[in-house]
Amino acid sequence: MPLPDDVTGPDDASRAVRFHRRRAEVTAEIARLLGPRGARAPVAEPDRAAALEHELGASYGAAGAHPWGIVAQEWPAGSVVAVTDTLHRLSRNLRQRPVWLVLAEGEPQCVPLDSDSVLDNPLGFAGLAGQELRLLDRLVPAGLLLVRRAEEGDDRWLLEVWGEPWLSATTTAMRGDG
Repeated sequence: MPLPDDVTGPDDASRAVRFHRRRAEVTAEIARLLGPRGARAPVAEPDRAAALEHELGASYGAAGAHPWGIVAQEWPAGSVVAVTDTLHRLSRNLRQRPVWLVLAEGEPQCVPLDSDSVLDNPLGFAGLAGQELRLLDRLVPAGLLLVRRAEEGDDRWLLEVWGEPWLSATTTAMRGDG
């Protein structure tokens, strides 16, 4: 059934329509990035997606309360090779982990994936949500945020990682190991 294009109201029915429209778009984009055999659908319930987005924020906030809680690295926007090389090393060091891909653009969407699948093409996945990649580990309070920031002519990629085993794997990757 086609969905109307003019759904913009704040009520629950409009929110549900927007959520399911965005869910269909994300499902198609995940299939494009991973191929039909690797594709996964986002969670089907808007409240569950919102709760996972909140969990990511809470996990990040708790880590940020400690000076050692977040490992960060920045690159100029043109340093795509350095960004992807670091994330590929991180993936190898981390090994495969179950994650939530959290897309906050529009109605939140959360897709159950594995870290290897996402970190194999991190910029492709970042393109799903306005050049932002957000991963939440499904087993421990840990995750990854990769954002392209353009502020006053300074276009940069910012990587932030928190929680174990993500911190150790990232620190090793940033040294060039892995």
